[in-house]
Amino acid sequence: MVLAFCSFLNYFLKGLRVFSFLARNVIYSIFLARISIDEKDGVKLSPCTTNMVNSVIKFCSNLDEKIYLGLAKKLLLRLLGRKLCFIVYDCRTQKIIGCSLYYFNFRDYKEKTIHEGYTGFLPEFRGRGLGTELRRHALCHFARNPFLKGVSSRVSLNNVASLKSNKNLGFKVAEKYFDPCMNEERVYLICDLELYREKRKVCE
Repeated sequence: MVLAFCSFLNYFLKGLRVFSFLARNVIYSIFLARISIDEKDGVKLSPCTTNMVNSVIKFCSNLDEKIYLGLAKKLLLRLLGRKLCFIVYDCRTQKIIGCSLYYFNFRDYKEKTIHEGYTGFLPEFRGRGLGTELRRHALCHFARNPFLKGVSSRVSLNNVASLKSNKNLGFKVAEKYFDPCMNEERVYLICDLELYREKRKVCE
């Protein structure tokens, strides 16, 4: 009886967390603009439409780092992929080569920021600056929303390339901490979107 109750309570709390996450993102995304389509140097950037959700989920699970999207993130893609998920295609093959998912954590909701959750590229397309350009495009996109103050991100200190890329785009370390689950030293960064509102040429 006790085990059954504990199991029920566990599922109930998980469901509550999923509902809370989705409700927060739906409410805060109401006034977000839809991601625009852009094409440059043989790659196309577009929003994640409903018919692309399964392809994005499969793409993430097949990456070297095995990005696992839980129930909340999968539902988020279906509900708000057009506003929160960027997909990068190879124009020649029409194949997904990268994607980036943003969402609102509770801290973001309080601080009026949006979180860069996942960004990943196929191995053969890394090291070309595509990740930096994708982040720049996202920053320019979110800067068009006046109610957002910034974009937040979490990076492990041993991920030198990602850390350098974020800092070059204007992210600044807000705090350092140790993640016991990852057993790594990490940093929480924030990019002030005012930088991209003041310097429109950055977005051109």
